[in-house]
Parts: sequence; C-alpha cells; structure tokens
Amino acid sequence: MPPIYIIIQKMADIKRPCYNGLFDIYIHMKTKFLLSAFGLFLLLFFSCDIPNEDSDDPGLEPSAPNYQSRTFWAMDFANNQHYQVEAELFVDGQRCRIWVEKGAGVSLNSARSVANAYDNILYSRMMDNFGIRANFTYDGFTVIARDTMELSDWLGDGDGKLTILLLNIRDAYQPGVNNTVIAGYFWSGNFYVNDPRDSLLRFSNESDMIYIGTNPQFPLGSTESNVIIAHEMQHLMNFVSTFVTGRISLMDLWIDEGLSSAAEWIISGTRNSNHVVWFNNDPSGMIQRGNNFFVWDNHKDVQTAIIDEYATVYLFFQWLRLQAGSNSIFYDIITSGDHDFVAVTAAANSAMPGRGYEEWGTLLKTWLAANYINAPSGSFGYMNDSVLRDLKARTISSGTTNISLAPGEGVYSITNPDFSIPGQGLNIRYAGLNRNTPALSDISVFPGGALLSFNANTDIGGRTESGRTTGVTTSIDEVSDNLSRQALLSSGPFAIGARDILRRNGNEVNPAPDLSRFNIGIITDE
Repeated sequence: MPPIYIIIQKMADIKRPCYNGLFDIYIHMKTKFLLSAFGLFLLLFFSCDIPNEDSDDPGLEPSAPNYQSRTFWAMDFANNQHYQVEAELFVDGQRCRIWVEKGAGVSLNSARSVANAYDNILYSRMMDNFGIRANFTYDGFTVIARDTMELSDWLGDGDGKLTILLLNIRDAYQPGVNNTVIAGYFWSGNFYVNDPRDSLLRFSNESDMIYIGTNPQFPLGSTESNVIIAHEMQHLMNFVSTFVTGRISLMDLWIDEGLSSAAEWIISGTRNSNHVVWFNNDPSGMIQRGNNFFVWDNHKDVQTAIIDEYATVYLFFQWLRLQAGSNSIFYDIITSGDHDFVAVTAAANSAMPGRGYEEWGTLLKTWLAANYINAPSGSFGYMNDSVLRDLKARTISSGTTNISLAPGEGVYSITNPDFSIPGQGLNIRYAGLNRNTPALSDISVFPGGALLSFNANTDIGGRTESGRTTGVTTSIDEVSDNLSRQALLSSGPFAIGARDILRRNGNEVNPAPDLSRFNIGIITDE
C-alpha cells in the first residue's frame, strides 16, 4: 500500500474577529500556522463509575531536591473559575510525563505505575484502534509526525511525550452529599498559544495533555485508572483527527463519547455491568420514556438523566462492536470525514453490508429492538454476551397513549390483538417487536409483543414530535422495585462530564467555527 502523506498547508495571516459572544478565535500556533480554537468549554471527559476504594499508596514519598516543578492552569468546576496548580514531575517516561499536584497524596510508585501503563499498554492499544499511522508533513516537505499521538505532540509542546497531570479535580464532590464526580478531562485550548490579553487563552498550558483526578482515589496504574486515561486519550485523538480527516466540524458529542466508552472496553477487556444495571433499573425514570444519547443532556430538569446518556451510548457502541464482529468499526468511525451520524451509518454499512444500516432510522430501529428483544444471536440482541445479555428494556407506563420523543428517542408499549400500527409521522416511526420468536415487523404487531415508537430524525437539534403508544397497562414483570432504584441513586459516586457540570452551572458550550476554511488535505503518493 503506498504511503499516505497528510499535508498541513501554511496559511496567510488572518485577523482575529470580534467575539460577539462566541468563542470563535484565531491565533498563531507556535508552529507558525493557524488553527481554530474551539472555546473555553471544549472539555471532554470520562463517564464510568469510579470504584470507591482507598488509595493503594502506602504514603507519599518525600520529594527529591531535584524534582522539576511547574505551574499548570486547571478548571475549578465548582465555581467555574480557572486556578493554578503547583505540580512536580514525578516520572519522565518513554512516551509520557507524569506531573502530580503538590499535596494530592500520590506516591512516586503510583506515578510510575501510570507511566508504565501508558508506555506499555495504553499507547499501543489506543493507536491500534483509534490512531492514524501516516507520514504527516508540513508544507509538503518536512515529516513532522508518523501517528496521531506524535501529531498531537507536534501541535502541543513538542517534547515527544503526553503530559498527564494527576490532581484533585475541583468538582464539589462530597460523599453522601454530591455523588457526581469528574474523573478526568481534556481541554483543546491547551494546544494554543497562551495569550495574557485573551480572556480564554490566557489559561492555555501550551501542551498536549490530559487531566486525571485523584479524589475519590483509585489504584493508579490499575485497570480503573487505565480506562480513565484511555477515555480522555480518545477525546484528544478525536480532536486531533479532525484536522486530518477533512471534517468540517468536531464530531457530534454522542459519537465522541461513544468512542471514548469503546476505549474503556479496549483497555479493560470487560463490559461495564454498571451500565446494564442503570439501564435496567432506570433510576431517572427517563429511559423508560425514551431518553438516550442522541440528543445529549436534553432532559436537564431531571438531574440524574445525564447518566442515561452515558449508559445508553456505551450500550449502543458495544452493540455495534458485537454485531460487526470486530472493534475495527471504531477505527472506521474516528477516521471518517463525517462528523455526524453519517460517520456511524457508513461504518456500520461497511461492516455489515446488506442490512440497510446506511440509513440511520434502520440502524436506530434495530438497536432499539435489540434492547427489548435481546435475542442470543442475530441483529436483535447482544450476541449472548455474558454481561449484556441481561439487558432488558422497559415498556412505557400504563395509560400513556401519546408521548413526545426527541430525535433518536424510542419507547416500547405492550400490544393487544386489536391494535394496528399507526401511520408514520414526519419523523416518527413504528415497528412491532416479538421477544418469544425474535422478530421485527414494520407493518404489524405481534400478540403479546411490543410496539416500538421512535423518532428517526437525524438532526440532533431537531424538535420533539408526538408519537403514539398502545396505552396498555404495564405487565408486572416490567416494573422495577422502587427501593432498588433509590438504592442505586444513593450508591455513587457517578462520574459525569466536565462539560455537563459546566452546563449545570449555566455555561453552555459555544458553537465551533467552520473548519473548512483551513487548508488541510490528504494525498496519496502513487
């Protein structure tokens, strides 16, 4: 196969426009070409529950006199303010540098465990599944990097290593009081030149880096620690890939989060049963009413509904992997030139041709059917996976005959012999489902089965639409124990995104500028 050369063309100066309330900023990179900054709140993050374990550290080893010190900027998510972190370089690894906040309670041995995990496990596995290996050139002549992480470093501080800052992330976490926590995050603003005159970029650390939390503590260098790093690495890699795939925008949030949830599996090799427990028990009560990942955080009035997004996007990407029979589908998505659902449908259609998955409505419908039917084989289930085979979708509450569904949302209602599938709406679709003999029908329902009502609109900013349900009383085996729901809600801590915390506090993410204005291309040397 001929080598691929990715050309980043040098551009003429472009004057920085007025903000006009948007984080639409253009600045010179240290590498003397222009890229677009995407705003203060382009923060990407880890979403799995963190085990509430004591630290494995026997005690912090005293700092050696020759430890290198540095001040980093970080975000206080409790009050939406940036602050400075005094840190020491604990480990200078082969591919990473581990910096530790002073007083964070991290031992030298634990920092070494993180560096060893990154150098020997994380880097290669993440590159194998999410990275682009190619000759990245500047001005068509000088090879500046040979894979995504090397390109990330070239865009960052150029030291040849990823900066990992271990710190106590300020997120207002309090056991028993506030059970939500940020386990880690990535901010693209660190790729840009620190400008003291700029209200946003004066907080740039000018480094390719990720932030990993130490409170609540978990065994650093363990699988739990590694999946957090992998989750944030995918966000970083996804951001960098934007500039070499030809996308005109950052990937939709649900795809970026889905790929990061896939990275958790890539590193751990196990399924996260917590997501199945959350889905089955539905503590927010909103999954039963259709809430899922496609329109992210669109039920802000229910505080715990945001956890539904993390659970369902994890399940969707695991279903994709199991149906495709390979995790190469993740690579096809992250390297796509599309930033929206088309990246997923194209990858699904390529991996599973002939099933109609090039159409989002068909792919969505089949996954929703899999959550209800969950057959041990075939499209309508999770291939008898030892953990995911326990997934069981709920039917809608009794007496409900109409329900508002946002794009991507779907609900189930029990059918009776006298019910017929309603006519299709603008984006509302219907299908009959049968658990006993796994089947789906677009024209009729099954006795004792369920009606799937869903919104196939591909616009994540689209309006809600009204769909019909059967209104049949929910059967007793579909009702959960309310006490178990309450126990699940109080268990925690629940890791949610930094962006979600900011949004809760009234700081919405601003739109990114059009990336097509930057002359970035891919050519093949024939």
